[in-house]
Amino acid sequence: MLLLLGTQLYGQTGLLNTEYFWDADPGEGNGTALVAVDGSYGQALEHVLATTSTLPDPGEHTFSIRALDEDGNWGPVFSTLIQVLPSAVSFPDIHVNQGEYFWDSDPGEGSGSTLFALDGLYDDALEAVGVDINQLPAPGMHVLSMRMLDVNNNWGAPFSILVEVLAGSVSFPDIHVSAAEYWFDSDPGEGAGMPMLASDGSFDGALEAIKGGAIPPVEEGINVLWMRAQDDDGGWGPPFGVVVNVDTTITGTVQVPDLAHSSAVIVAPNPTTSDAGFWIEQQGEVQRIQVKVVDSHGRLVLEQDFGAQPRVDVALEGLAPGLYPVGVYRGGTVTWHSIVVR
Repeated sequence: MLLLLGTQLYGQTGLLNTEYFWDADPGEGNGTALVAVDGSYGQALEHVLATTSTLPDPGEHTFSIRALDEDGNWGPVFSTLIQVLPSAVSFPDIHVNQGEYFWDSDPGEGSGSTLFALDGLYDDALEAVGVDINQLPAPGMHVLSMRMLDVNNNWGAPFSILVEVLAGSVSFPDIHVSAAEYWFDSDPGEGAGMPMLASDGSFDGALEAIKGGAIPPVEEGINVLWMRAQDDDGGWGPPFGVVVNVDTTITGTVQVPDLAHSSAVIVAPNPTTSDAGFWIEQQGEVQRIQVKVVDSHGRLVLEQDFGAQPRVDVALEGLAPGLYPVGVYRGGTVTWHSIVVR
C-alpha cells in the first residue's frame, strides 16, 4: 500500500522527521517512519510517503501521523478513519511493463506508438513516461490517448485528453541544450556560474544528463544549489534550486563517476526493507560488478565487490528507513539507482 500524504507545520522551523501508526498510539518517536518524497526533510511543508507490506485485520481502523520539527518538538496527531477490506491484505507484485499512445482512433491494444520510461526502465507501479513525437496530426482538435501494460500482459483502459494542434506547431525546430551552469545560494548572473559538463561529452540533445565540475567554496550546513541551462539560441532558462546539506568534514577529492547511457542491470524490489535488502540482475553479458550504497548526506554506508555473477543479493541490515542512492559499477561504467528503505 502506498499512501501519499501532505503535512504542514506553521512557523519558521522545518520538519525533521515524521511517523505513522495504526489505532493505539505507541508514543512519540515509536511510530513507523514516513519517507520524504523529495528525499530529505528540512522544509516547513513536506510531502511524505508511507509504505507498508502489512495491514491491520479487515475492518475499520484509525490511521494517524505526526511530525517532528527541527527543535525536537512533536506536533499534534492527525488521524483519519480507514476501512481495510479483506482483499487488501495481500499485495501482488505490480509494476508497469509497457506503454503506448495514439491519436483519435484506437488502433488496438499493442498497436499504438511506444511510450518510454524516463528512468530508462519499466520496473515500478508508478512510472514517469515520455514520448518522442516527430509528426503531429493536422491542425485542429484531436484526442490523445495512452494506456499501460502490466506484468501479467493485461492492458489497462485508455486515458484520453483533448489536444488542440495549432497551425504553427506541425513543424519542430531543432532544440538542444548548449550549456549549463550551477551555483550556491546567491545568483552570480547568467553565464557567470560554474560550468556543468554533459555526461556524454557534448551538449547536443534537448534532454541532457549533466554533472558538476569543481565545487566553489561554500559554508557548512544548509545551502541552496541552483542550476540552469542555455539553449542553442543563447537564451538562459529559469533557475532550478534544491536545498542541500553541505558536510565540510569530508576530506579528499570526491570523484564524479562516468554515467552509463543505458541501464544494463535490474535493481529490485523497490521499495524494500533493511531485512529483505535487494537484488541486482545483469542484462546481457555477465561482467564483474561492484556495489556502493550512500545515504542522503553522501556518506558511504556499504561497498562490496561481487565478481562476475548474473544475479547478486545485497544485504541492508541495520539501515534506517529513507532514500539511498545505489551505484552499480560494471564494465568501466556506473549506473545510479534510488532505493527506498521502509
